[in-house]
Amino acid sequence: MKIVLIEDQAMFRDLLKKICCEHFHLSVVGEAEDAATGLAMCREHEPDLVLLDLNLPDRDGIAIANELLAMDPEIRILALSSECDDYTLYRVLNSGMHGYVDKNRQSLEMLRHAIDEVIQGRVFFAEVVQQVRQRLRMEPRAFPKVLSRREQQLLALLGGGLTDDEVARELRLSRYTVQLHRRTIMSKLDLHRTPDLIRYAVRRGFSKLNSFRERKEGSV
Repeated sequence: MKIVLIEDQAMFRDLLKKICCEHFHLSVVGEAEDAATGLAMCREHEPDLVLLDLNLPDRDGIAIANELLAMDPEIRILALSSECDDYTLYRVLNSGMHGYVDKNRQSLEMLRHAIDEVIQGRVFFAEVVQQVRQRLRMEPRAFPKVLSRREQQLLALLGGGLTDDEVARELRLSRYTVQLHRRTIMSKLDLHRTPDLIRYAVRRGFSKLNSFRERKEGSV
């Protein structure tokens, strides 16, 4: 089995490599600290398993997972992250990835167990993922129940503090359409003021997607 590691922290990447090589006797054919390099390595080596950090410096890790699965539906992906907000974990569950390890709370032994489960063709999702799934099922106005994918995308931008004009330019919509979406989203979530919308987006993790856009703009 061939493995590619996509992880921006060198120390953690070395730990992953040691586990894969010494504990599981697997072949690590590529190591990358950013999404662009990781995707290039996956195209070149066609790995069986990718250990993927979700918080990469250049792109959203879940978007990378979607791209990898589109390239090769048979590839197995284990996500590694300290992001445990509702929106991130909801996206993980709906991405087709085969597991999620919580960097903050899980032990080295649990990391080994997660890798073993995914290697064996099973799935492994940290307890926090199950907790979020249950909470979203029980909450009457949970965002997956009331917001379309388009509205979730708009919430990520609006909740990140962008103005209506900035969102309109980003999505190539009219300002009036953005304002209409804003009112609809607030009504569906039972929110009454724009600051409430921003707080909701921050608390649930929607606003984190804007960090990748800001990093990209800052590097231009």
